[in-house]
Amino acid sequence: MGLKDFFSSAGRTKSKLDKYIKAVQNQYGQSADRYYAMEQLLEIGTIPAIVGLMRRFTINASKSIEDEEEKGWLYRRLLGLPKDVVLPAAKEFCLESENIAWVLRVVEELASEQQEWDILDALLAKHPPGYQRDPAAKVQMLTHLQELDDPRVPGILAQYLDDPDEGVRFFAVEALLDIADEGSLAPLVKRLGEPTEDSLRLRSRILTGFARLGWDLSAHRDVVARHIGNDHTFDGVHVKER
Repeated sequence: MGLKDFFSSAGRTKSKLDKYIKAVQNQYGQSADRYYAMEQLLEIGTIPAIVGLMRRFTINASKSIEDEEEKGWLYRRLLGLPKDVVLPAAKEFCLESENIAWVLRVVEELASEQQEWDILDALLAKHPPGYQRDPAAKVQMLTHLQELDDPRVPGILAQYLDDPDEGVRFFAVEALLDIADEGSLAPLVKRLGEPTEDSLRLRSRILTGFARLGWDLSAHRDVVARHIGNDHTFDGVHVKER
């Protein structure tokens, strides 16, 4: 920013915006200073200001009680803002951040189904099954998806059974078993029998899920029998826990 720009109205606004965003992300700062910066960003009220405000969710303040209080306060304040500002800001924030759980909660409360899926579709394109150095945002996205009552969800989750990250695969297994849609049986059996699958806990979780759901596995008996392990039994139709 040049000297002329700094003294211009736009330059001064950007300078203040940057200062307040920096303050809300200072995990070692005073709580009062972060509250003041958040209030100023709320007063500015533009999409860039709200995106910057949401960055408060990406840091953990040094005092855990204050941290939770500040995040809860911000969550409630965001719910009171106009949707035509919050939702575009939420989409922009989610596509640039690795810590999106709080903002997805805001989206859940404010967005229509179409608006929510617009954000989720953008996130799914940003975080497809595949290698990512840090899969945190991917898991948070899938956690949000799991909670939706929508017939599209099991098919989307099933795609992440092939993710390179074992934690993501394990989450997808647990989510599909929790939803308990029998349409997920085939992809779960496929993951159970995948020759490259090296996670014993993942295979065990699939078998435990089959046992508790009581699904008929007679059409997949060869695959199940090969991987039954020591913690389960299989009679050719149903898996049982020992």
